[in-house]
Amino acid sequence: MKTKDKILKEALRLFNERGLSQVGVREIARSLDISVGNLSYHFPKKEDLIMELLSQIRMANDARYEEYFEGRASLGRFLGTFRQIMENQYRYRGVFLGHDEINQVIKKHFDYLSIEEKRRKFFHRIYTDLAKAGELKLAEGDIEFLISFITLFGRFWMMEASISFTDKSKEEIIDHYMGLLKKQLGLFV
Repeated sequence: MKTKDKILKEALRLFNERGLSQVGVREIARSLDISVGNLSYHFPKKEDLIMELLSQIRMANDARYEEYFEGRASLGRFLGTFRQIMENQYRYRGVFLGHDEINQVIKKHFDYLSIEEKRRKFFHRIYTDLAKAGELKLAEGDIEFLISFITLFGRFWMMEASISFTDKSKEEIIDHYMGLLKKQLGLFV
């Protein structure tokens, strides 16, 4: 494994274990038994490392959506896709739970409004296709409601889980939140 990949893997492990704001580049380097200079060669600043991790999860999630769009619209397929998205988020949970630090990186280095608009278009397309396929019965305004719900849900489930379910496994946590999503969507079946 290349040094850059080792750094990313170890940083993510430490972020997941202790939280983004609790881990510095010196600790990551020490954990890998490399010099801070070696780490800085690959990632000059901690925010560069965070940006790479954010790019990885964005690409992983985009791939899940693209796979979904390649098949027939169905509620079961959508729920399977969203579960994969949640598994991706869980894998990178330490990055998502560092809100102040992560918000600064996002504001400085990402066109978040474009990313958000892309995500909203994904969900608009998903819900429209599910309605056309007869999987959801949606009245006027329901698509916008569901987009707002899934956006809020997707942003905050991990925060709640990190506080409320510290004694649960990844599968139990994701099952719990998938159950909530299924109940919400069940109101439109």
